[in-house]
Amino acid sequence: MSDKKQENAPVEGIVDGTDFVELKRDMQSAKLIAWLQYNQQQLIAAAVVLVLALVGNGLWQEQQRNQKEAAALMYIKAMNTNDEAEQTAMFDSVIKEYPDSGYAALAQLKKSSSTDIEARKAALQSLVDSKGAPEFVWQARLELAELYAEEGDAEKAKELAQENVGKHYQQARYALLAKLATDASEKETLIQKALDAESHDNDLKASLEAELALLQASK
Repeated sequence: MSDKKQENAPVEGIVDGTDFVELKRDMQSAKLIAWLQYNQQQLIAAAVVLVLALVGNGLWQEQQRNQKEAAALMYIKAMNTNDEAEQTAMFDSVIKEYPDSGYAALAQLKKSSSTDIEARKAALQSLVDSKGAPEFVWQARLELAELYAEEGDAEKAKELAQENVGKHYQQARYALLAKLATDASEKETLIQKALDAESHDNDLKASLEAELALLQASK
């Protein structure tokens, strides 16, 4: 055999490219297996925690549904009761037992329509202090401010009305502040702000326009 043929002949024991790829894959697999074995306990613990979290979340959601249904049933039962004292007691139960539900806010609103002024004030104050929907809080604050204004407690009414509200409640807020204002210039400014705000009450808007016209005519 010539020297050239001997050079081109495969040499036994030399690892070719395919063997390198397989060797690298085997090494990576071995590292992965070793890592899994080393972290076996942590992985099992993490899996258990994940399963418990999923189960706990499912149970929490089920509990929330059950509480919502219970609150709804109690609220509906109260609405169907003709006895005012019994109805008030049921509304109180909804508020106490399901304070985070929307039915608690609805119960407070129903109580705020009571003919008893002090009961109305207490119910409205509870809504103001609650962490319910902002719309409920804004409406309750304005109604409570109106009650204090009717009683002649201008300072308390103004304190409540000074708090900012959503744009759909701004006209009523500025109108109330204008009613409480004693300075003609301040009253005019507040009425104008009320007229500039988004309006949902044509009668109130007409009344404000008429009052503003009188103030301007008296200058």
